[in-house]
Amino acid sequence: MNQFAVPNDPALNKRTPKGADILKYARKFRGYTQAESAASYGIEERTLRRWENNEFNPKWNDVIGLIEDVYSLKVIKLIEELSCGTTDNN
Repeated sequence: MNQFAVPNDPALNKRTPKGADILKYARKFRGYTQAESAASYGIEERTLRRWENNEFNPKWNDVIGLIEDVYSLKVIKLIEELSCGTTDNN
């Protein structure tokens, strides 16, 4: 057996959600509009809309800042929920 072989573990095949997916889910979960979220974080609504629509990739510090500071959620928990498909709020 190859010592570098990766076991066939379904947990390893899960897709890590993109920043856009995490941002959109968190905003909708908290019931914020894009305008409210952008104003609270100090960016233009257009910027947030582009991030959520995958037109531009947000920096991870912006993803974390919005989620933890504006929405008061934990990024790691959202990633786990979205990766496991335990939510149907898209």
